[in-house]
Amino acid sequence: MSESNPQVEDDCPLPAAQQARNIFCFAGFWCLFYLVAPVSYVGLTHANLLKELGNSDTVANLPHAVYQWLGALPIVVAWFLPQPKMLKPLLVYPLILMAVITGAVALAIWLKLSASIVTTMVITHGAVLGMSNGVLLTTLWEVLRRGVSTSRRGHALGVAFGVGPLFACVGSLAQQALFSTSPIAGMSLGLAFPQNYLALFAAAAPLMLLETLIAATFIVPLPTDEPTGQSRFTEIVSGLRDFFTYRPLVIGAVAYFLVYSGGNAIFDNVSLHAKDVLGESTASSMGTQQFLRFGFKAVAGLCLGWLLTRTNPKTLLLTTTTILVIGMGWVLNVTGPWYLISFGLLGAGELFGAYFPNYIATSSSKSQVRANMAYLSLLGSLVGFASVLFGLISDRWDRIASFYTATGILLAAMVLMALVLPARPAPQDLK
Repeated sequence: MSESNPQVEDDCPLPAAQQARNIFCFAGFWCLFYLVAPVSYVGLTHANLLKELGNSDTVANLPHAVYQWLGALPIVVAWFLPQPKMLKPLLVYPLILMAVITGAVALAIWLKLSASIVTTMVITHGAVLGMSNGVLLTTLWEVLRRGVSTSRRGHALGVAFGVGPLFACVGSLAQQALFSTSPIAGMSLGLAFPQNYLALFAAAAPLMLLETLIAATFIVPLPTDEPTGQSRFTEIVSGLRDFFTYRPLVIGAVAYFLVYSGGNAIFDNVSLHAKDVLGESTASSMGTQQFLRFGFKAVAGLCLGWLLTRTNPKTLLLTTTTILVIGMGWVLNVTGPWYLISFGLLGAGELFGAYFPNYIATSSSKSQVRANMAYLSLLGSLVGFASVLFGLISDRWDRIASFYTATGILLAAMVLMALVLPARPAPQDLK
């Protein structure tokens, strides 16, 4: 194992106490984000709501697809609002917009609007969250890159993605109480369709507003060593050239796209397939699906954060992808109630969404981290086509064919990462 670079490891000017505050805020943000995961994680809930409204598998996959497609917006924001002083506003305003559209979906259901209108609102919800989350999360990574040193990032990720998913378990239990007559927590509110979805979206909106308070408490050190006399156009072109010519960045981004396509876009079909495997309404087991998804993620989050402090960023890419492959193997080979474990395995593997950005952030200079995250988000937006592809494969052949396709994509990504990516990337300006 190669020696770490001290200049890379201790790269934050803030004292330890302020870095600890940022870690706490980062974890607190993710705790609330996970609490509303049945709504903020565009996919399972949206797909099942659209199926309940009488739509096809292809339409049911559309919210996830448009969520991905509109994830390209952060590039424009990173290009034209690159100033560190804009970081907090770029956390707060997207959260407000997310709360508004979430409340609008609840209102549409409450007013008993037609199925076509509610379908349109749900797809719009995926679009708005795609735009907002894209800006929000790329900005959050720059805040973490500037406000917490590389040597402490394993602790930040371990706390955020170890404790945070426990709040998603609470949200999942609440969802199951709304949707199932016999939830695992033993308490049911007995709401019928569509009142169960109405309550879910209505409860999520104010919690999203609460996240703005956490976003406002980050301490972001202003740069003193990033002077520039270049025009914005020149800076943009230079940043693009650096991204697409530096191997850890461009290959890491391609691998991220493949893993995102094979390990996340398939989730909706895995959920829809539960009805065929379990012989009951998917909605009745959705809370259990989400509980297992985030329960496994909580355990994995703690373990993976510890693993990062002991190994290197590449190890975490391979580990999370391996978990996703195991999850897809479970989907293809297990029937009956044990099928639900697949949601736990895929949920744990979903933490690739934390460790691929960490790899890109570690490979980026502070001045370019948000732009590089935006380019990563652009590739992520193309995952929307994978969601539609899996829906089309499912409608034309069957869902099993889509599962084999996803597994093949994940295996291809593992080979690429194992052969090409360096274990300990560093920004080009420190090479």
